[in-house]
Amino acid sequence: MKKNLFRSILILAAIASAVTACVRDKFQYSGYENQLEGYFPVDSIQKGHSWNLMKSCTNFIKGQVPNATKLMILSDDPLEKSNVEVLAEVSTSSNVSRQVYYIAPKAQTTIYVAVLNADGMYLRLMKSSISKETIELDSKVPTGVIHNIVPQEISYCYVANYPNPGDSWDYNDVVLTLRKRQTSETTVEMDVILKAVGYLQQIGAAVRWVGKNYNDVRAKVERKEGTNLMDDPTRPRMYFSGEWTDFQKSRSGEFVINLFDDAHAAIYQSPDGNIVRRYFNTMKENSSTNAKASPDTVTYVFTFNTEYEARTFSLTEFDPFIIVRYGTSGDNFWEVHTYPYKLSEVLYPYYNGAAQSYDNGFSWALAIPSEKFRYPVEGMAIGELKKGIVAGAYQEKGHAFGEWILNEDDAQDWYLYPANGAVY
Repeated sequence: MKKNLFRSILILAAIASAVTACVRDKFQYSGYENQLEGYFPVDSIQKGHSWNLMKSCTNFIKGQVPNATKLMILSDDPLEKSNVEVLAEVSTSSNVSRQVYYIAPKAQTTIYVAVLNADGMYLRLMKSSISKETIELDSKVPTGVIHNIVPQEISYCYVANYPNPGDSWDYNDVVLTLRKRQTSETTVEMDVILKAVGYLQQIGAAVRWVGKNYNDVRAKVERKEGTNLMDDPTRPRMYFSGEWTDFQKSRSGEFVINLFDDAHAAIYQSPDGNIVRRYFNTMKENSSTNAKASPDTVTYVFTFNTEYEARTFSLTEFDPFIIVRYGTSGDNFWEVHTYPYKLSEVLYPYYNGAAQSYDNGFSWALAIPSEKFRYPVEGMAIGELKKGIVAGAYQEKGHAFGEWILNEDDAQDWYLYPANGAVY
């Protein structure tokens, strides 16, 4: 239930009595931290909390496997479970000797190493500690039915109120998923999936390739034909200047992918051409204010110069963020990023140094490294821990979101334990 209840804590440039016309990001800071602490669903946040659920991993895999063509790192046992994620995949020969780089959930302690032939048959499948530097393949050939495997996914969930307190901290104002798959030795495809819109106002989104100069990488990236999150790339833009382009430069020259400038138009195509302002895929029953829509996907193809570049390409190189308008002027925007990039000004600048005032421990966006993650339903806090009472969408003792916020070394797998009826 996205209300403007807490907007009063900011004095925006759009209000003439607050500031002069040249000051666009001025607010009354007095009491701001107390407001956040009062409304945030957890009593306190661990000082220095990183809000990071992922870790970088490296394993050296070696062994002799006749007819081997592909080596994969899997998140679980495909003989026992379905929808096991592919954390990494590289080509190989019968003389397996490969260094494999990938990201994994911090909570993950084991992996499964799979070796396949050109027909996709599993020649080897073995369990290993994720922290083992060198993994020697055994000689056992797996028996049984291999269930389906899926590309690795990271879900990005946003609260659009930044820098105000969230209305319910349900982290579903926009839900995006990134996933990747290697299609050749030097080619990787990345899907961006818009799953939900839990916000009634116009909202845009883009993805920054962090640290990559636009001129250096532009030739490497193409949008796959037939996929687009824009309803009509020729219509006037609110958030992105000029005619619609798939890619643009950030303020510092980095490579930016423009996803959409209107989440509602991107997730639902109205037969009459009108944009429908409802909550999409955040409530389980349809009503006058909410509806269901199929998730929409756009695919980008990355072509690298070397096999090594493709093999080490990681979703963590990207900074997906949403864009919301504030005030009444046409060029006042907030960018809502995940915590490591919280104060970034990728496309739109803040003024008077006000962004530094938001350099606190709160986060308005989460990155969840799991295909199994389910975001909260409308109005349900992702997790609560007030005066020792645990509640919210992720509240199971020992695996609660609130416990993770109090100590980032605890409950790192909280996103695998949703409460019944509390998630979509």
